[in-house]
Amino acid sequence: MRKILIMLAFIVSLLSACSSAGIKGLVEPPKVQVHKLEMGSLNLSGGSATIILNIQNPNKFPIPLAGFDYGLSLNGVQVAKGDKEHKVTIKSGETQKVAVPITLSFSNMLNMIPGLLRSRELDYSLDGSVHLPWFNIPFQRAGKTAIR
Repeated sequence: MRKILIMLAFIVSLLSACSSAGIKGLVEPPKVQVHKLEMGSLNLSGGSATIILNIQNPNKFPIPLAGFDYGLSLNGVQVAKGDKEHKVTIKSGETQKVAVPITLSFSNMLNMIPGLLRSRELDYSLDGSVHLPWFNIPFQRAGKTAIR
């Protein structure tokens, strides 16, 4: 048990020292990609959506995630921002899909409608970070889609 605690302390100190850069072959940060953004319900008080992240652990030991922060802008108007505590462990060498529920601001969504009606396109920008016990790993996805 003592050896495990010493090894864990060593890994924590390495991760703290190297931040999100990692040490190739020994300790590497998880890889985070936005898999998709699923829109949920919309009503007069707001709406909901879910960010689906692919989180890959390239290490030979499990990595505990503590939570997330996020921001979502549509046509340049921020419609969601927040953070969620979400504890999950990504096993050694595995990739796991993690769902992050978000709440949309209806009043901010109203501000982006005039531009949407003019351009008939929806520009979206999603950014945030995955929180580990020692550091955060950023993620970002942006794009454009036509509205019919």
